[in-house]
Amino acid sequence: MIINTPQKAFGKTRVKLDSCQLSTPLTSAQAQAVAGMLAASEPWLSLNFSAAALAGYLLREDASLHRYAVSVDGHLVGVICVRYPWLRGPYIELLGVFPNYRGKGIGKQLLAWAEAEARAVANNLWVVASSFNHQALNLYQSLGFCQIGPIPGLVTPEHDEILLRKCLS
Repeated sequence: MIINTPQKAFGKTRVKLDSCQLSTPLTSAQAQAVAGMLAASEPWLSLNFSAAALAGYLLREDASLHRYAVSVDGHLVGVICVRYPWLRGPYIELLGVFPNYRGKGIGKQLLAWAEAEARAVANNLWVVASSFNHQALNLYQSLGFCQIGPIPGLVTPEHDEILLRKCLS
């Protein structure tokens, strides 16, 4: 007798999407490379995140945080980190694509993948974006995320973070 058991959300170690691949866990070299690139680009630059702080986040032990390196043709191009379980659905805690790969549909593919994984286990998908990060806010809203509200001073006193939710039911 063959029994099919459902795949655990965010449980695969390798995922092939149309134009990129995901792999987990991140190696130390991948974490350092991602951290350096993100720290030198927006929104992390305006939020004063150092490469060391980002690398520490990407490498620390945390069983509820699923971190995936994103690559295109074998080249590291970003990262997606999803916290699950969270508030009645997964929370995309970090989505970062290197500047020279932005605008190529990779972010949309990553969000579609996260949504598909989330649908298997929950009715919500959550994300937060900085109030000044209009590109990210526009992307999320174009994909059906709705603003729940601002969280003043969550990361830095100078900027609000905007909580967004996509209802999956």
